[in-house]
Amino acid sequence: MKTIRKACVQAVFDEFETQGELVHPFKDGDVEAMRSLGHIVGYVDLDVTGIVDLIIDTINKEL
Repeated sequence: MKTIRKACVQAVFDEFETQGELVHPFKDGDVEAMRSLGHIVGYVDLDVTGIVDLIIDTINKEL
């Protein structure tokens, strides 16, 4: 389960860093991704259903 959790966290950060459709800054420059701490800090626009889909897809890949 630890490997799946790590892969899901990685997927969310990767999505943020690529400025994808699921996680992106509310305004340019208002958000900082602190991957080592496991946090994205600032105002963000989240597509919650998209994030859930991303996590489920990541779990399915890991299994």
